[in-house]
Amino acid sequence: MKKEDVNKECQQIWEDLGPWWDASVEDGDYFHRAFVFPNIEKLLDLRGGELILDAGCGNGALSRYMTKKGAEVFGVDFSSSLIKQAEERSQGIQYEKMDLTDGAKLRKLAQFKTFDRVVCSMVLHDMSNICPFFESLQFLMKPKGYFVFSIPHPCFNSPFVLFEPQGCLTVKNYIHMETSKLLSKPGQPIEQLVFHRPIQEYFNLLIAQGMIMTGFEEPCVDPKMLPEKSLWAQRPEIPPALISRWVFPSQFL
Repeated sequence: MKKEDVNKECQQIWEDLGPWWDASVEDGDYFHRAFVFPNIEKLLDLRGGELILDAGCGNGALSRYMTKKGAEVFGVDFSSSLIKQAEERSQGIQYEKMDLTDGAKLRKLAQFKTFDRVVCSMVLHDMSNICPFFESLQFLMKPKGYFVFSIPHPCFNSPFVLFEPQGCLTVKNYIHMETSKLLSKPGQPIEQLVFHRPIQEYFNLLIAQGMIMTGFEEPCVDPKMLPEKSLWAQRPEIPPALISRWVFPSQFL
């Protein structure tokens, strides 16, 4: 199947899934609140007044979180149903439907807005092609800007990880890029497409753009912060997410 067709299928899934996802996540579920949002905030180093692009904003949960920290946020997502949910839940935040695999649209946005921070949270593994977005960062970011992304940890939290036999973790096919479908939340009515990539794929693509990593987090939290029966409460020594910060060398001039 062509990349364009895969992307269209992925987009249609999120159009259909959007209302259920919004009702399930609201302003961030326990996973976002415990593992993702605090570490994104740490790596964004928000002082107040920053203009942030929330790339793949979903229902705007992270956009609202960053706005409460004093940032001005512009959110984009390829799902019109999620944009609708974000607009209904948010005040004072501008949202726009935009496909992050469309490099031309991203460069057009950069003609009108450039950003102090670009954040892409728990989105890249849902994208069929991340190259156009990474290639657009040089246009979207201000010279002193940061790019921060979070993903499910490819080593420990992917369709190819089995928590078996008892007390063990088995990883298979880690090094290969694979496409699969899964239900990522209990009760999810529609399978989503996910695109497994090893860590080197993300990092090498950003290095090829001339970027430098300046922050890296593999969060583990106190099990008391999590629902008792959650997978990560039972395995508190395993980080389920990876968060990293990248800059261009102009950051140091």
